Amino acid sequence: MSAPAAYYSPEYLAEDIGPSILATSSLFIIFSTVFVALRYYARYLTQTKFGIEDVIIPFAWLAEVGICIVGILMVEKASTGRHIVLIEMTDPGKITIHYQGILVHEFLHLPAVAFSKLCVAFLYLRVFTNKFARIATYVLICLIFGTWVAYTIAAMFQCTPFAFNWDKTIPGGKCFNITVFSKSSSVPNIVTDVAVMLLPIRTVMDLKVSIGRRIGLLLIFLTGSVGIVASIIRTVVFSNIDALDDITFTNTQLVNWTIIEPGFYLLAACALSFKPLFSMVAKILHLESLLTHTRSLAGKHVTRASRNATASSGIHLGTIKSSHSGFKKTHTGQDLEDQEAETQWKSQGGLRVTVTKTTRLDVDVQSRDESFYLESPTESNHRPG
Repeated sequence: MSAPAAYYSPEYLAEDIGPSILATSSLFIIFSTVFVALRYYARYLTQTKFGIEDVIIPFAWLAEVGICIVGILMVEKASTGRHIVLIEMTDPGKITIHYQGILVHEFLHLPAVAFSKLCVAFLYLRVFTNKFARIATYVLICLIFGTWVAYTIAAMFQCTPFAFNWDKTIPGGKCFNITVFSKSSSVPNIVTDVAVMLLPIRTVMDLKVSIGRRIGLLLIFLTGSVGIVASIIRTVVFSNIDALDDITFTNTQLVNWTIIEPGFYLLAACALSFKPLFSMVAKILHLESLLTHTRSLAGKHVTRASRNATASSGIHLGTIKSSHSGFKKTHTGQDLEDQEAETQWKSQGGLRVTVTKTTRLDVDVQSRDESFYLESPTESNHRPG
């Protein structure tokens, strides 16, 4: 039981941090909705066929918006953000509503995280051809799905009877260590985040392209794992807070990070498709000529360097896919740019000119029909000099 009300100062009783939940929820409803809409608009711009990711994304959005709405209701209906001693004095029934809100958050948080991560994993399956990378991706999908199912089952049986989750007055009711359960929930997320971050590195580094293009590809893929930052912070917050002490007040930070973490995953999954939007903005701002000029200078620099290479080097400028890279070739009709010529000495002597059509990594990398075009060196036109 809390200490008598007279023990607390008026300032303490008046303290209210609930508006932080309202702000966080409102921002992520807006950002999530805008990012999902932009994702589909980007795919419309490139006339990309729908894949399984396009079916999953709306469910991730629904789960995230559901978490945000529950957070708002907890503030409005349960006075979450106020000290529990004040609630006990004014309306003890609100404590039950607070517990119910926490329980709903547990069930919504799991699919909100899983759906967004599955989008990135299915993207990898569409892009990777390397056997090891594909097997690792299948393992990652199983781990994500298994974590979702396991923690959902655990949440269903964390208290017996089930109503004891929100009604602590039920005789004989009991729960397992909910504190440990809550603190551990972010650990699998961090593990899968690391996997999402590491999977593309080997494949990208094997590509025979300039370092700049490799870095660009890595940045695109690593976008899908930015949620690891939110997962780590959420884990730290859960570890440093006693969730059972002054629950309506101390749980405010937990509610905020339960909203933020899956929100980051959803934004990252959507941002992977934003390349055509950047190109459109560049065109509107008349930056295309500057970007083209920069690429042209970079291409000339690499071409001059390639003249010193031997035919056995296997370097083909302007191509994204090498014979042993782990990428699939996708749609060939997107954003053809210039042609770059490189010269190599044949082993028998004489000069061979290799003309290679180059394309730009544009838009989305989520299916063979998208403009993430990965051209194979075998498709170059070789003309004897």
